[in-house]
Amino acid sequence: MDKGLILHTFLGLLLLLIPAGALYLLERQKLARFCFVFGRMVVQLLVLCLMVWGLIKIDSPWLSVAWIVAMAVGLSWVVLKRCGLQGRALMPAVAVGLFVGVFVVGMWLLALVLPVRAFDARWFVPVMALLMGHTTSMLIRGLSTYLSALKADEQQYEFLRGNGLQHLKALQPFMRRALLAVIQPTIVNLKVLALTSMPLLLGGLLLGGLSPINAFAMMLYMICGCIAASVLSLGITILLADKWLFDKFGKQQ
Repeated sequence: MDKGLILHTFLGLLLLLIPAGALYLLERQKLARFCFVFGRMVVQLLVLCLMVWGLIKIDSPWLSVAWIVAMAVGLSWVVLKRCGLQGRALMPAVAVGLFVGVFVVGMWLLALVLPVRAFDARWFVPVMALLMGHTTSMLIRGLSTYLSALKADEQQYEFLRGNGLQHLKALQPFMRRALLAVIQPTIVNLKVLALTSMPLLLGGLLLGGLSPINAFAMMLYMICGCIAASVLSLGITILLADKWLFDKFGKQQ
Protein backbone atom coordinates (compact mmCIF):
# COMPACT_ATOMS: atom_id res chain seq x y z
CA MET A 1 0.00 0.00 0.00
CA ASP A 2 1.17 3.52 -0.78
CA LYS A 3 2.85 5.06 2.28
CA GLY A 4 1.43 8.43 1.29
CA LEU A 5 -2.08 7.01 1.39
CA ILE A 6 -1.48 5.58 4.87
CA LEU A 7 -0.24 8.95 6.12
CA HIS A 8 -3.15 10.85 4.59
CA THR A 9 -5.64 8.36 6.00
CA PHE A 10 -4.12 8.75 9.45
CA LEU A 11 -4.30 12.53 9.19
CA GLY A 12 -7.92 12.31 8.06
CA LEU A 13 -8.85 10.06 10.98
CA LEU A 14 -7.30 12.55 13.39
CA LEU A 15 -10.30 14.78 12.67
CA LEU A 16 -12.39 12.35 14.70
CA LEU A 17 -10.62 13.61 17.80
CA ILE A 18 -12.95 16.65 17.65
CA PRO A 19 -16.28 14.78 18.02
CA ALA A 20 -14.69 12.11 20.22
CA GLY A 21 -13.29 14.78 22.55
CA ALA A 22 -16.65 16.54 22.71
CA LEU A 23 -18.39 13.27 23.61
CA TYR A 24 -15.73 12.47 26.22
CA LEU A 25 -16.31 15.80 27.92
CA LEU A 26 -20.10 16.08 27.61
CA GLU A 27 -21.63 12.63 26.91
CA ARG A 28 -19.01 10.05 27.85
CA GLN A 29 -21.38 7.06 27.80
CA LYS A 30 -21.98 7.60 24.07
CA LEU A 31 -18.30 7.52 23.14
CA ALA A 32 -18.00 3.73 22.91
CA ARG A 33 -21.15 3.56 20.78
CA PHE A 34 -19.79 6.26 18.47
CA CYS A 35 -16.51 4.37 17.99
CA PHE A 36 -18.32 1.09 17.34
CA VAL A 37 -20.71 2.57 14.79
CA PHE A 38 -17.91 4.39 13.00
CA GLY A 39 -15.80 1.24 12.86
CA ARG A 40 -18.72 -0.74 11.43
CA MET A 41 -19.29 1.97 8.85
CA VAL A 42 -15.64 1.77 7.78
CA VAL A 43 -15.91 -1.98 7.26
CA GLN A 44 -19.18 -1.64 5.33
CA LEU A 45 -17.72 1.11 3.18
CA LEU A 46 -14.62 -0.96 2.42
CA VAL A 47 -16.71 -4.00 1.46
CA LEU A 48 -18.96 -1.84 -0.73
CA CYS A 49 -15.99 -0.24 -2.49
CA LEU A 50 -14.43 -3.64 -3.18
CA MET A 51 -17.76 -4.98 -4.42
CA VAL A 52 -18.34 -2.05 -6.78
CA TRP A 53 -14.73 -2.24 -7.99
CA GLY A 54 -15.21 -5.95 -8.73
CA LEU A 55 -18.46 -5.35 -10.61
CA ILE A 56 -16.89 -2.65 -12.75
CA LYS A 57 -13.73 -4.70 -13.32
CA ILE A 58 -15.61 -7.84 -14.39
CA ASP A 59 -18.30 -5.84 -16.25
CA SER A 60 -20.73 -8.76 -16.58
CA PRO A 61 -24.44 -7.93 -17.20
CA TRP A 62 -25.52 -11.10 -15.41
CA LEU A 63 -23.39 -10.34 -12.38
CA SER A 64 -24.68 -6.76 -12.26
CA VAL A 65 -28.31 -7.93 -12.36
CA ALA A 66 -27.57 -10.56 -9.70
CA TRP A 67 -26.12 -7.77 -7.55
CA ILE A 68 -29.34 -5.76 -7.90
CA VAL A 69 -31.40 -8.82 -6.96
CA ALA A 70 -29.23 -9.43 -3.89
CA MET A 71 -29.53 -5.76 -2.90
CA ALA A 72 -33.32 -5.89 -3.23
CA VAL A 73 -33.56 -9.03 -1.09
CA GLY A 74 -31.22 -7.68 1.58
CA LEU A 75 -32.87 -4.27 1.74
CA SER A 76 -36.33 -5.84 1.89
CA TRP A 77 -35.33 -7.20 5.29
CA VAL A 78 -34.24 -3.69 6.31
CA VAL A 79 -37.60 -2.26 5.18
CA LEU A 80 -39.56 -4.84 7.19
CA LYS A 81 -37.41 -4.27 10.25
CA ARG A 82 -37.82 -0.48 10.07
CA CYS A 83 -41.58 -0.92 9.60
CA GLY A 84 -41.71 -2.98 12.80
CA LEU A 85 -42.85 -6.17 11.07
CA GLN A 86 -42.01 -9.59 12.49
CA GLY A 87 -41.46 -12.63 10.27
CA ARG A 88 -40.71 -12.84 6.59
CA ALA A 89 -44.16 -13.19 5.04
CA LEU A 90 -43.98 -9.81 3.30
CA MET A 91 -40.32 -10.09 2.25
CA PRO A 92 -41.07 -11.43 -1.26
CA ALA A 93 -43.50 -8.58 -1.95
CA VAL A 94 -41.05 -5.94 -0.73
CA ALA A 95 -38.09 -7.49 -2.56
CA VAL A 96 -39.99 -7.73 -5.85
CA GLY A 97 -41.34 -4.20 -5.43
CA LEU A 98 -37.85 -2.84 -4.85
CA PHE A 99 -36.27 -4.78 -7.70
CA VAL A 100 -38.95 -4.08 -10.33
CA GLY A 101 -39.35 -0.40 -9.45
CA VAL A 102 -35.62 0.30 -9.46
CA PHE A 103 -34.75 -1.92 -12.43
CA VAL A 104 -37.49 -0.58 -14.72
CA VAL A 105 -36.73 3.07 -13.98
CA GLY A 106 -32.98 2.47 -14.06
CA MET A 107 -33.13 0.78 -17.46
CA TRP A 108 -35.33 3.60 -18.77
CA LEU A 109 -32.67 6.09 -17.70
CA LEU A 110 -29.73 4.07 -18.97
CA ALA A 111 -31.18 2.91 -22.29
CA LEU A 112 -33.39 5.81 -23.32
CA VAL A 113 -32.55 8.96 -21.41
CA LEU A 114 -28.80 9.13 -21.03
CA PRO A 115 -28.31 7.06 -23.38
CA VAL A 116 -25.34 4.81 -22.72
CA ARG A 117 -24.65 1.11 -23.01
CA ALA A 118 -27.29 0.00 -20.54
CA PHE A 119 -25.35 -2.81 -18.86
CA ASP A 120 -22.00 -1.04 -18.79
CA ALA A 121 -21.07 -1.52 -15.13
CA ARG A 122 -19.56 1.97 -14.93
CA TRP A 123 -23.05 3.39 -15.46
CA PHE A 124 -25.30 0.54 -14.36
CA VAL A 125 -23.90 0.17 -10.84
CA PRO A 126 -23.96 3.83 -9.67
CA VAL A 127 -27.34 4.58 -11.28
CA MET A 128 -29.01 1.49 -9.81
CA ALA A 129 -27.34 2.01 -6.42
CA LEU A 130 -28.57 5.61 -6.18
CA LEU A 131 -32.10 4.61 -7.16
CA MET A 132 -32.09 1.67 -4.75
CA GLY A 133 -30.91 3.76 -1.81
CA HIS A 134 -33.51 6.49 -2.28
CA THR A 135 -36.31 4.03 -3.05
CA THR A 136 -35.59 1.99 0.07
CA SER A 137 -35.86 5.00 2.38
CA MET A 138 -39.09 6.13 0.72
CA LEU A 139 -40.57 2.62 0.78
CA ILE A 140 -39.99 2.47 4.52
CA ARG A 141 -42.04 5.65 4.90
CA GLY A 142 -44.79 4.62 2.53
CA LEU A 143 -45.26 1.02 3.65
CA SER A 144 -45.09 1.94 7.33
CA THR A 145 -47.78 4.58 6.82
CA TYR A 146 -49.96 2.17 4.84
CA LEU A 147 -49.80 -0.60 7.44
CA SER A 148 -50.31 1.80 10.35
CA ALA A 149 -53.35 3.33 8.64
CA LEU A 150 -54.88 -0.11 8.01
CA LYS A 151 -54.39 -1.05 11.65
CA ALA A 152 -55.64 2.23 13.09
CA ASP A 153 -58.64 2.69 10.76
CA GLU A 154 -59.77 -0.87 10.22
CA GLN A 155 -63.36 0.22 10.82
CA GLN A 156 -63.16 2.69 7.92
CA TYR A 157 -62.12 -0.12 5.61
CA GLU A 158 -64.94 -2.35 6.86
CA PHE A 159 -67.42 0.52 6.47
CA LEU A 160 -66.39 1.09 2.86
CA ARG A 161 -66.60 -2.61 2.11
CA GLY A 162 -69.99 -2.80 3.78
CA ASN A 163 -71.24 -0.02 1.53
CA GLY A 164 -70.51 -2.09 -1.56
CA LEU A 165 -67.04 -0.87 -2.58
CA GLN A 166 -64.70 -3.40 -4.08
CA HIS A 167 -61.57 -4.36 -2.17
CA LEU A 168 -59.12 -2.12 -4.06
CA LYS A 169 -61.58 0.79 -4.04
CA ALA A 170 -61.90 0.51 -0.26
CA LEU A 171 -58.10 0.55 0.03
CA GLN A 172 -57.69 3.80 -1.91
CA PRO A 173 -57.80 6.10 1.17
CA PHE A 174 -54.98 4.06 2.72
CA MET A 175 -53.01 4.01 -0.53
CA ARG A 176 -53.42 7.78 -0.71
CA ARG A 177 -51.84 8.17 2.73
CA ALA A 178 -48.94 5.93 1.73
CA LEU A 179 -48.41 7.91 -1.47
CA LEU A 180 -48.40 11.21 0.43
CA ALA A 181 -45.88 9.75 2.89
CA VAL A 182 -43.53 9.33 -0.09
CA ILE A 183 -44.38 12.50 -2.03
CA GLN A 184 -44.52 15.03 0.81
CA PRO A 185 -40.91 14.47 2.02
CA THR A 186 -39.85 14.65 -1.63
CA ILE A 187 -41.56 18.02 -2.03
CA VAL A 188 -39.88 19.32 1.11
CA ASN A 189 -36.48 18.02 -0.03
CA LEU A 190 -36.89 19.57 -3.47
CA LYS A 191 -37.37 22.98 -1.88
CA VAL A 192 -33.91 22.92 -0.33
CA LEU A 193 -32.15 20.59 -2.76
CA ALA A 194 -30.38 23.41 -4.57
CA LEU A 195 -28.92 24.61 -1.26
CA THR A 196 -27.97 21.27 0.34
CA SER A 197 -27.07 18.07 -1.48
CA MET A 198 -27.26 19.28 -5.09
CA PRO A 199 -24.10 21.47 -4.95
CA LEU A 200 -22.13 18.51 -3.57
CA LEU A 201 -23.40 16.11 -6.24
CA LEU A 202 -22.91 18.65 -8.99
CA GLY A 203 -19.37 19.23 -7.76
CA GLY A 204 -18.69 15.50 -7.97
CA LEU A 205 -20.05 15.31 -11.51
CA LEU A 206 -17.99 18.32 -12.57
CA LEU A 207 -14.86 16.81 -11.05
CA GLY A 208 -15.69 13.66 -12.99
CA GLY A 209 -15.26 15.58 -16.23
CA LEU A 210 -18.85 16.47 -17.17
CA SER A 211 -19.62 19.91 -18.51
CA PRO A 212 -21.91 22.11 -16.37
CA ILE A 213 -24.92 21.58 -18.64
CA ASN A 214 -24.37 17.81 -18.75
CA ALA A 215 -23.96 17.69 -14.97
CA PHE A 216 -27.20 19.63 -14.56
CA ALA A 217 -28.99 17.27 -16.96
CA MET A 218 -27.65 14.21 -15.13
CA MET A 219 -28.89 15.55 -11.79
CA LEU A 220 -32.30 16.29 -13.29
CA TYR A 221 -32.56 12.77 -14.73
CA MET A 222 -31.62 11.12 -11.46
CA ILE A 223 -34.04 13.22 -9.39
CA CYS A 224 -36.89 12.28 -11.75
CA GLY A 225 -35.78 8.65 -11.61
CA CYS A 226 -35.65 8.56 -7.80
CA ILE A 227 -39.18 9.96 -7.50
CA ALA A 228 -40.57 7.60 -10.16
CA ALA A 229 -38.85 4.51 -8.73
CA SER A 230 -40.10 5.29 -5.21
CA VAL A 231 -43.73 5.58 -6.28
CA LEU A 232 -43.56 2.55 -8.59
CA SER A 233 -41.93 0.35 -5.94
CA LEU A 234 -44.49 1.41 -3.34
CA GLY A 235 -47.40 0.60 -5.65
CA ILE A 236 -46.01 -2.81 -6.62
CA THR A 237 -45.23 -3.70 -3.02
CA ILE A 238 -48.72 -2.79 -1.79
CA LEU A 239 -50.38 -4.78 -4.56
CA LEU A 240 -48.19 -7.85 -4.00
CA ALA A 241 -48.55 -7.66 -0.21
CA ASP A 242 -52.34 -7.67 -0.49
CA LYS A 243 -52.71 -11.45 -0.41
CA TRP A 244 -50.68 -11.65 2.82
CA LEU A 245 -52.59 -8.81 4.49
CA PHE A 246 -56.12 -9.91 3.50
CA ASP A 247 -57.86 -13.23 3.07
CA LYS A 248 -59.85 -14.21 -0.02
CA PHE A 249 -62.93 -12.51 1.45
CA GLY A 250 -61.14 -9.17 1.89
CA LYS A 251 -60.77 -9.45 5.66
CA GLN A 252 -57.56 -8.33 7.32
CA GLN A 253 -55.46 -11.25 8.52
